Amino acid sequence: MEKPKLITGIAPALVTPFREDFLGLDQHAIPDLIDSVLSKGVSGLFVCGATGEPWSMTLDERKKMAETTVKEVGGDVPVIIHVGYTQNTSESVELAKHAKKIGAQAVGSVPPINKSSDIQSVINHYKEIGSSTDLPFYVYWRADTAAQVTPEEFLERMQNVPNFYGIKFTDYNFFFFQRLIQLSDGKLNCLTGPDEMFLAGLVMGSDGAIGTTYNFMPEHFVGIYQDFLDRQLDKAMKSQSDANELISLLIQYGVISGTKSIMNRRGINVGITRPSVDFNKIVQILTEEQASKLQETVDLFNLR
Repeated sequence: MEKPKLITGIAPALVTPFREDFLGLDQHAIPDLIDSVLSKGVSGLFVCGATGEPWSMTLDERKKMAETTVKEVGGDVPVIIHVGYTQNTSESVELAKHAKKIGAQAVGSVPPINKSSDIQSVINHYKEIGSSTDLPFYVYWRADTAAQVTPEEFLERMQNVPNFYGIKFTDYNFFFFQRLIQLSDGKLNCLTGPDEMFLAGLVMGSDGAIGTTYNFMPEHFVGIYQDFLDRQLDKAMKSQSDANELISLLIQYGVISGTKSIMNRRGINVGITRPSVDFNKIVQILTEEQASKLQETVDLFNLR
């Protein structure tokens, strides 16, 4: 009998709460953040992914965020620690070893920065991380990962990566995604990234999804997931369409900034996005008009 997959369903890619002066994490806000999603039926958590602004954090801050999250979750759901967006692979290995030490269930990584299109550099990066612990390793696939590589070649090369377990597919090429599922005989834990394509990912064979908006409307997507399982596709399509009305605004205004704005208005104080010059990340600051428009859309479509 095959073992159940680690993540099936919805896994929020957690935002990172920062202090108002940006001089550290707001560790007091983390328990409320985690409680707000655990009570909504999520199946896992993804820590320090792109939504968590890792490019603006020190290694010590990333370790504190990971450790506090694992402690607060207490084993209720699996916690995957993202160890990419570092200056070099050795830092990713350090974060992976720390994840193992604190009791996380898995690690994952984006390709090495500035070498994402070089398949050999990508595999070398993954191999070092996968070899550093016995934790399941998730590829954080982005649209610029290993340009021109085929699904067949990618999976063949990934055979050299120890503990390769799954993929977070943040890309719109769902033909490529489905081929990964088919060629691996469904053994990989395959999760989609774009929240606006969640239902489409399920149709193409995903096990679930890791995403940003699941921070503030996890039950909405848990509902889509259950409707899909129940074959209530018309209902699921309507719910996805409603969510996409808000997501379209978030894309215009800044997804992370907008997400934090909505959460702050609900009393889940996660601060604002942290300024950073690393990895060419531009911080978008919402106007009051934009923040109000987001909230109006949340209320209009009852997105919770």
